[in-house]
Amino acid sequence: MLDSGGKGRTGVNSPTVPEKSNIDERLYLGTIEKGMLILDTFCANPRPMTLAEVSAASGLNKSATQRVLYTLRALRYLTHSETTRQYSLSVRAMDIGNAYLRSNPIVEATYPYLLEANKRSQETVNLTELDGSDIVFISRVPSRSVMSSYVTIGTRLPAFATAPGRAILANLDPAAAEEILDGSSLNALTQHTIIDRRKLFEELEAVRKSGFALANQEAMLGDISTAAPVFGYDNRVVAAVNIAVSTANWTPEKVQAELSPITVEIARQMSKVASQYRRP
Repeated sequence: MLDSGGKGRTGVNSPTVPEKSNIDERLYLGTIEKGMLILDTFCANPRPMTLAEVSAASGLNKSATQRVLYTLRALRYLTHSETTRQYSLSVRAMDIGNAYLRSNPIVEATYPYLLEANKRSQETVNLTELDGSDIVFISRVPSRSVMSSYVTIGTRLPAFATAPGRAILANLDPAAAEEILDGSSLNALTQHTIIDRRKLFEELEAVRKSGFALANQEAMLGDISTAAPVFGYDNRVVAAVNIAVSTANWTPEKVQAELSPITVEIARQMSKVASQYRRP
């Protein structure tokens, strides 16, 4: 069995399993948990996998894995190759993510502001939300530059190593931010990633004072990002907007001087819109 989020001898990644708290065992369905665990396993390993690989990555025994795979295949969330004996996510698996984007009013309401930021900066602009200890890209307007980093909607990155993640963490209740950092692996993604807890808290304090975050090649080599928080109902931080650029054309100093002000201004405009929507 693998550690959560680790890689075993089979070369597959185990999915990140969220902590379960305040569970009413009378209502909780373990069979659904197993099904979601298998789907999460394919999210952690975006490639075809055999039954043995899925079993090793998920931690379920082969018998349980086989039953879940068969069910998800019957429901058309998975496909199966008789030649390679490998399972893959089907096109239908996209329906859940797309339904979330359509049901999130902030995505549609803030898109014109992403376009405006893209027009002013001529660079890639993203909207991200926090999920656990990760940020997830939920809206995006890419630059026309071929140097634009390859990130798609739905991409996850550790919040601590990204500008939008720090923009959100810095504006949470300090205890909540500390809990998220405690639950983060704090593994270096590049040689530039800050993984020292004391330095990370210093970064968050600087973000609170300046109103924006800046990350230089901490999540991806060749990528500089500046971000600002977006506040929703009750003035709670709900997202972050960021502009991402290439080190081939920009320096951190130039990003801070020219793009951070755009990010802060756009985030304030987005906040006025996002504050109208009360979400669970």
